[in-house]
Amino acid sequence: MLKKKCADNEGGKTPASRNISPAGYVIPVLLILFLIGYIFFQQLQTDDLYLSYKMTMDTMVELRFSESSAKPGSQIEEEVLNEIERLEMLFSRSIDTSDVSRINAAAGKTPVQVSDEVLYVTGRAAKYAEVSDGKFDPTVGPLVDLWGFLGQEYRVPSAAEVENVLPLVDYNLVEIAPEQSAVYLTQENMVLELGGVAKGYIVDRALEILNASGVEHAFINAGGDIGLIGSNPDGDPWRIGVTHPREHGEIIAVISASGGSVVTSGDYQRSFEEDGIKYHHILDPDTGLPARKLASVTIIAETATEADALSTAVFVLGPDKGLDLIEKLPTAEGILITPEIEILVSSGLEGLVELNP
Repeated sequence: MLKKKCADNEGGKTPASRNISPAGYVIPVLLILFLIGYIFFQQLQTDDLYLSYKMTMDTMVELRFSESSAKPGSQIEEEVLNEIERLEMLFSRSIDTSDVSRINAAAGKTPVQVSDEVLYVTGRAAKYAEVSDGKFDPTVGPLVDLWGFLGQEYRVPSAAEVENVLPLVDYNLVEIAPEQSAVYLTQENMVLELGGVAKGYIVDRALEILNASGVEHAFINAGGDIGLIGSNPDGDPWRIGVTHPREHGEIIAVISASGGSVVTSGDYQRSFEEDGIKYHHILDPDTGLPARKLASVTIIAETATEADALSTAVFVLGPDKGLDLIEKLPTAEGILITPEIEILVSSGLEGLVELNP
């Protein structure tokens, strides 16, 4: 394990930090994610890549891929974006007719028959909940809503409010019936929240379409969930920059990767300030409060689905237990950054990460 201690920037505002305001924050947040992001790639510009930007899933999706002889780039782009939008219609809690919304509406009442995609992702979410001892929990929805993170109507709930909804946060209360293609939340007022894994799955599906279209080099960034095919067209690995969690717009580490996925969870991505205290969206399912042991977690894995779930799980677990979990998993590596800006790198990444303290 590699460790590196860096100077902290105490008192510095993070990109998404703000005072509570009833309006006027949605566009600035999206622009920040697009222009600086919390993780982005660095490479020399090349004419060999087809480039596309599209606002979808409430974020900016960046798509770069090498031209294929099988299909025009515009057709490949259209197929990828259509699939992303189709899957959003299944997973979004903001769409009343989505499978996830229908599951939540029937909580404590009846199982709901769902699409193969939602059934699969719910099963994967349950797996990562089990692996992380519940620190990744797809039933954290009541807490997300209590803090106002879904609709960006931020508030600090009272201790009594948090205690009241904690019994509803338990992945063991989700029943999955593959034979009936059904999902059932066994308690009324439970809320299935697949946001911590669905975006990664959507990136994986986009990569499948690119692969099937004969694309040999590709980069997709969906609001920080990054998926890769092959190397950069010049033959070098893609260079993925990890944003410093306390230095606005600065890069603290660079990862070289060819294929696979890279996903970061950080306390600066969706956050607000009240009475001088910053609160962020990565909630500990056991306490109902923002996890405080880490400032940023970057996971490198074979799939974005795995990287997405593990980045949240490891963030909540903290540096010791989080790094232990990564070391037990053969398909994942990680970079963990503490609030004191100590950088912890899993054993499989040693020599593959450039640190820029």
